[in-house]
Amino acid sequence: MEGKIVLQAKSNKDTSFVIRYPEKGDAFEMTNYLNALSKERTYVSFQGEEISLKEEQEYLETLLKRIEQKKKVYLLMLTEAKIIGIAGIDLGDRTQRHIGSLGISIFKDYRGEGLGKILMEKILEESINNLEELEIITLGLFSKNTLAYNMYKNFGFIEYGLLPNGTKLENGYDDKIFMYKNVI
Repeated sequence: MEGKIVLQAKSNKDTSFVIRYPEKGDAFEMTNYLNALSKERTYVSFQGEEISLKEEQEYLETLLKRIEQKKKVYLLMLTEAKIIGIAGIDLGDRTQRHIGSLGISIFKDYRGEGLGKILMEKILEESINNLEELEIITLGLFSKNTLAYNMYKNFGFIEYGLLPNGTKLENGYDDKIFMYKNVI
């Protein structure tokens, strides 16, 4: 799967992009993407922290093994050689091995082009086709992230819980919403 291209297309604003699986040489671009996303302090778990290239190289090594073991699907969205989006579904272990946890993000300069929807379609499709034990996909999101909430609902995700003050931010709290989707 390493480096396998899933889609080459253009956004609704004519941005050319590729969606593919990661490869060993992606750690530098992944680090840049995650650190830029963290600086935004938007609706992601990173809120200003920086990760090192070494940390990302170690993460990527583990990630590639999980993909090979069919326990994770992870896709990069790139324009030229720059990562502009990432999505992953990671299977749980033991009694949770049928549950995949979803994470997805798009870099701010590319939001509003329909790229999140395209990346979401592809991560769901690849996960259903490649994660044999996958039965349920779960996710958690900031309650204020109504754009993402509505997208998830449009993809058939159902809200099953809310944790008041479930996300601690620098300037206060946000509730955390939990959603799921059955895929079998």
